[in-house]
Amino acid sequence: MKDIVVVDDFFNEKELNILVSNLNKINFGHAQNTKGDKYGFGHSFKENKENKWLFDKIKRNLFKGINLKTISNECSFRLRHNSEKMLPHQDDFSDYAFLAYLKGKELMYNGTGFYNDDTNLDRYVGFKENRIIFYNSLIFHSDLQSLGESSPRYTLNIFYKNE
Repeated sequence: MKDIVVVDDFFNEKELNILVSNLNKINFGHAQNTKGDKYGFGHSFKENKENKWLFDKIKRNLFKGINLKTISNECSFRLRHNSEKMLPHQDDFSDYAFLAYLKGKELMYNGTGFYNDDTNLDRYVGFKENRIIFYNSLIFHSDLQSLGESSPRYTLNIFYKNE
C-alpha cells in the first residue's frame, strides 16, 4: 500500500450530509498535543450501530490486503484554524490515519502537508470538501493553515493499528 492515498468524493451525497449535519449537533472541546500546543477543538466518538456504516465503508475501500483495527478512543471530529504556527508531528500511537475533509473553504493552506525523511515539507494536499487522506501515521505531517490564507475547517479523524 502507498504511504499516502488521496481520494476525492469518498462519501456519496447522503453519507456526506449525515456527517456534515452532525457538526452542528455535537460539542467540541479544546484539543492540544502532548507538548501542550492547542490546535483546535475535538469531539471523540466510538463505533456503534448508528455509525457502523462509516467504519465498514472505510475498511471496504481502503484496507486492501491489510488487517487493521480501529483504535476505539482515537475517533473524532475536529475543528481547526491553526493560523499561528506549524505543528509537525507523527501519530506514533497508531499505524495508519484516516482524515476526511468535511467542511471549510477549499484552499491549499486549509490542507495537510507531509514531510520527507529529511524533515522538509515536500507534499501538500489542499483542502477540498469530501476529500480523504489515508496515510502511514509515522510520516511527519501538519496542517498548513499558518502558511497562508485559510479558514476554519472540520475534519473526521480515525486512527488504526495493524492486527
